Amino acid sequence: MDRLRYWLLLTISRRPKAFVRGAGVLVAVLLVAGALAAMVMVDHGRTAQRHAEALRIFEGITAESTALLDDLSRDDGLDCSYESLAYLNTRLLESRYLREIGLLDADRRLVCSTALGRLAEPVKGDYPVHVSRSGLELLDDIPLTMAGKKLKATIIQRPPVNVVVSPYATDDLNARADVLWLRTTEGLVALHAGVEPRLLPAMRARAGRLAASGASPRGLGYELVTMSEGQDLVLQTQRGLPAILMRGGALFPLLLAGSLLIAALAAGTIAPYVARLGHLRNRIGFLCDEAHLALVYQPLFELATGRPVGCEVLARLKEGDSQWLPSVMIPAILGAGLERRFDHAVARKAIAELSAHLPSIDERFGIALNCFPPSVDAATLAPVLQGALQASGRRDLDVCVEITEHSLASDLVKEVQGLQALGFLVAVDDFGTGYSNLKSVTRLSPDLLKIDGSFVYELEDATLRASLIPEIVRIAKAVDAETVAEGIQNARQMQLLLAEGVRYGQGFGLGMPMPVEEFVGFVAERLADGHRE
Repeated sequence: MDRLRYWLLLTISRRPKAFVRGAGVLVAVLLVAGALAAMVMVDHGRTAQRHAEALRIFEGITAESTALLDDLSRDDGLDCSYESLAYLNTRLLESRYLREIGLLDADRRLVCSTALGRLAEPVKGDYPVHVSRSGLELLDDIPLTMAGKKLKATIIQRPPVNVVVSPYATDDLNARADVLWLRTTEGLVALHAGVEPRLLPAMRARAGRLAASGASPRGLGYELVTMSEGQDLVLQTQRGLPAILMRGGALFPLLLAGSLLIAALAAGTIAPYVARLGHLRNRIGFLCDEAHLALVYQPLFELATGRPVGCEVLARLKEGDSQWLPSVMIPAILGAGLERRFDHAVARKAIAELSAHLPSIDERFGIALNCFPPSVDAATLAPVLQGALQASGRRDLDVCVEITEHSLASDLVKEVQGLQALGFLVAVDDFGTGYSNLKSVTRLSPDLLKIDGSFVYELEDATLRASLIPEIVRIAKAVDAETVAEGIQNARQMQLLLAEGVRYGQGFGLGMPMPVEEFVGFVAERLADGHRE
């Protein structure tokens, strides 16, 4: 999970605009998907309502036809006489869903009806009779002529009587579902199918497996099957996404436009947050380890002899092909409170690198480590330094902990004394730029005072600032510390510093910061030159 989070933060930092656009697209996609889902749900609700209304209509047809057929089948006086047909017509006036009543002979042939009167010849069509589970005998899709119009009608019969369901009622039923199934003793029979015939077998199988109403996803749409306890009608409707959108009219374009507008506003809103999210401080916790450190070493010289006696460790953070300089990484480290983790990683790697590459030297060689004030804690820093030195197997290395003059405080005195008691050196870096005085430096008792490079820069011009160097040397002597001049650019500065009593120095004029292999070669060459002299 941590690796995924780091990868995401790194990706955001490298391509913030692409991430914002991607987030906008994602929001748009989610909103559009939500709009589509809402339209599907709305359409499903409408379809369910239409199915429910169809069941109520069918229930009314069934109840009305059953009651009428039960009543008429018990009437032994019915025949094709004018009086009898007139009576049947009066019964139709009481009906809502029925439009014609016919009388059948013993062979179930139609002999007369309220619309046709007595037929010259009895008629029996060769139409299948579907018997529902409740015993209803139903003939479907029967061609009839009513009021001079040729229609397809549904007939319900109970010999010697049958009734014709109003075509308006059957049309209303057929319009409310793709397929109307009649539940018979032999399974489902299609009364109406508004889909391609090749789809019916699979639809019948799916509907037949259900014991109650249910909806299921079908592609980007759905299929709804509706049935009711005690009824013989089963309704089945399929809705694909294109059909849903067409039924929605202008709703989807409006939702689409709204989604795109909201996505654009969201992208603009999150852009500043993404910019902050891509900042190094959000990834610094993943980088404060040896694997992401790129260390360079600036040589430290004894000015009188030009002999390299140590180095200052300068750290960079590497992230892929990029490197973060102190001006960027230090605020990130401070903001995340990772000073100790960073300094401990630098110490371990620097000691390991130098001990592995630096050849044995006759005299001791110093390693100066810049530490944040919170890291100057003997209880936590000393074990790290001791462990690294012990792992190196070297006995010729001196570790010097550098703290800036600005960080001098009374609570550091105890920690510094603890480090010195364990054999570590302590240096005050950038001395002369802070607010310390002889009293505070005396309390700290450092081993080295490092003269800030700004004093050295003005040394040749004999400015007032440069004239303070003798005072710094005097303070160092008073506390029994050595002085190190930083920022030496040329031989003239080195000679003037020597004349003022400064013993050690470093700067670009003497040696640039270098990777460990180059640094080791540089030191070896200088030591060889010193031996030849």
